[in-house]
Amino acid sequence: MSTPNDNTPPTLTAPTTATTTAASLTTTVPTTTQPDFTPRPTPTPSPDIEALLAQMTLEEKIGQVMVIGFDGPEADNGLLEMIEDYHVGGVILFARNVESPRQVAALTNALQNAAALSTAGQSAHPGLLIAIDQEGGRVARLTENKGFTEFPGAMALAATGDVENAHRVAQAMAAEMRAVGINTDFAPVLDVNNNPANPIIGIRSFGSEPELVAEYGVAFVDGLQSGGVLAFGKHFPGHGDTSVDSHVALPLVPHERARLEAVEFVPFKAAMRANVAGIMSAHVTFPAIDAMPGLAATLSPKVLTGLLRDELGYGGLLVTDSLEMGALAQSGYPVPVAAATALQAGADLLLFNRDHTLHRTAFREIQTWVQDGRIPESRLNEAVRRVLQAKAAFGLFSPEMVDVALAEATCGTPETKALSRAVADQSITLVHTGSPAALPLAPGSKLLVVETPAANGLGRELDVPFIVVDEQPTRAQRQSALSMARDGRTVIVAVADASRFSEQVKLVEAFVKTSSPVIVVAIRTPYDLTTMPEQATLLATYGLNPPTLEALLRVLRGEVLPQGRLPVTLAD
Repeated sequence: MSTPNDNTPPTLTAPTTATTTAASLTTTVPTTTQPDFTPRPTPTPSPDIEALLAQMTLEEKIGQVMVIGFDGPEADNGLLEMIEDYHVGGVILFARNVESPRQVAALTNALQNAAALSTAGQSAHPGLLIAIDQEGGRVARLTENKGFTEFPGAMALAATGDVENAHRVAQAMAAEMRAVGINTDFAPVLDVNNNPANPIIGIRSFGSEPELVAEYGVAFVDGLQSGGVLAFGKHFPGHGDTSVDSHVALPLVPHERARLEAVEFVPFKAAMRANVAGIMSAHVTFPAIDAMPGLAATLSPKVLTGLLRDELGYGGLLVTDSLEMGALAQSGYPVPVAAATALQAGADLLLFNRDHTLHRTAFREIQTWVQDGRIPESRLNEAVRRVLQAKAAFGLFSPEMVDVALAEATCGTPETKALSRAVADQSITLVHTGSPAALPLAPGSKLLVVETPAANGLGRELDVPFIVVDEQPTRAQRQSALSMARDGRTVIVAVADASRFSEQVKLVEAFVKTSSPVIVVAIRTPYDLTTMPEQATLLATYGLNPPTLEALLRVLRGEVLPQGRLPVTLAD
């Protein structure tokens, strides 16, 4: 299946029986209902960084370069010990730590209070980086079922064709994060996703063109940072052209340096020029930069120092991706050794998941490496200096406690939800009009929904007959689904990773043979649509979280026209 080179969406005509006009079915982002996203001012006067650094003990310095995760919705004794006795510089929150805006606000207050009360030698704790992975779309820890607002992800934002949407969404995210005491977001993804088989980036990327990713990435960075949240672009030097998940094993990007300069580096360079607070490294190997076999960029001095610092001149923070990921362990670097090696190579912040025993072991490993000279103390000082400078720039020294009651009122507001829905409406993309044309659905149409588990209850939300099949539908499931396609029903098939699960394609082909109108909705990656028969009408949603699901429903019902444009190139 091929798509037009200009990515222009096919023309849709509104139903002749509808009372609304086509113009009224086109969604625009409201400008009068935007909440006030005024960033917090930086406290003055700024601290004397060099004087503070000179007062810090070795243990305090090591702690400042560690960002750690933990279990549960409250600060446990192990976490408090890591803050008070090991002086960790940051904490990362995952979905397991989030219950509600009020709970997160109380949690972050408790963490910052513990940091403020911890002292060693002559220096006080300079405040915590409290971080999260809040990209939008499929990677979101602050979700609507917990009282926050969810937004379409990166590729959906790019599909709207309006770069201001990236800025607006990031500002809205920043407002909710700051309301609950989160000051650091490991976003946006700056990877150029030009590999259809990429199992981990995909719709987390803005698209397949370097300039587009750069434009939307910079807008997202500015939206977060104007809202008082440190943004971290990821995953340097680029994770978009890989076919291996670095959570499991070590991917390799084989391209020559000229190709990396023309594609992978472009968004990162743009973000650096835009003063992005931080860059996250990739657990990916790049032989064109460092020829040592099996050495991930996260552990490579040639990547972190030679390329990022010396050649590109980047002076902001450099954080590792999570050090527990399989790419490092499978390459012979257990977490403590990976942590020390990354710091030695040029990282400023070391990112850990749960397990305080592991955190303490890594701390001691770094301490040993510094004491025996494998990590010069000047390298550690350089990292800590950058951490302190970033905290000072974003007002994190002696941070104010957040208002727990106000947090509840600030998150998940009608204004931010209206923004997320308006953007989602603009993102749904009609990739191909089938034969017979199936959109827009005529009033009273008889429907059947066939969905994979990732479809988020599409059939239930449409209130029509539906069947849920496995990712790899069985023969029995296919026969059951086909038996339900009767009376000229329009069949809506929600596919996810169909390029890997070929039985989904066979199921669609079987429906086409029945002569029923078929609508295929790619709910994970638009690349799935390249495998579908031309008789089917093809829609891309770039995810299916609450705002996107609602937008899809409106498109299917003819309440909104699909306005999106593909941000990736689909091969023939």
